[in-house]
Amino acid sequence: MPTLRALLFLLPLAACQTGPSSSIDGTQPPQPAPAAQQAPAKDPDEATKLEKELRQKQRELDEATAEQRINELAKQERERSVATAAERAADDKVRAAEALKVFQDDERPRELEEKQLELDQSTYRAEHQKDELGELTAMYENDEFAAATKELVLKRGRRELEVAERRLALAKKSMRHAEQVEMPRRERELRRKLADAEIEHEKAQLAAKKAALELDLAQAKAEHRLTALKEEIEALQAKLAKAKEAK
Repeated sequence: MPTLRALLFLLPLAACQTGPSSSIDGTQPPQPAPAAQQAPAKDPDEATKLEKELRQKQRELDEATAEQRINELAKQERERSVATAAERAADDKVRAAEALKVFQDDERPRELEEKQLELDQSTYRAEHQKDELGELTAMYENDEFAAATKELVLKRGRRELEVAERRLALAKKSMRHAEQVEMPRRERELRRKLADAEIEHEKAQLAAKKAALELDLAQAKAEHRLTALKEEIEALQAKLAKAKEAK
């Protein structure tokens, strides 16, 4: 029978043979669960990150709201500008049309009539001087008048007739120039101004339509951005609420 000393010596050896997974009585100690089966730990900074992202989105929303207000003011200013330009172009078109009509119905007939009157006066004056020279010539053919007096009177008559004929020639040229050159040129200029005014009026109308489309598109984009930011903020607020509840 082994002694007490021998038993005490054999006990540590038996413990070494059973290994760390065995107890003195031979039962297995509880093993820790595998890492894959452990519940995931909560991220303590998730709420902080959401709050930071929420603040950023709120700043973007404030900036977008301010930009939309600025765009609304710019829209009003541009609408007034294009409307004023269109009205001015329309007025220019009306004035150009009126100027052409006034020229055709009043100025051209009146000025040609004045030219005709000048021409008639020159014609009558030339005829009068011609008749008067004939009378003087017939009267001074009598030998009762001195030769010097006769020549002086006839010379004066011939000169007045020459001047009258020259005035008549100039009046005819002036009349012809007015009818064939000046009046057609003025009418062409007035028609060109009317055509230019019509083009500018059409361009102003197109610019107004283009501006309206561009402003509507910009406003739609701004409203879409605001809606998207508000939706993102609502989603972040919901996530933040859940993250705070999970703590």
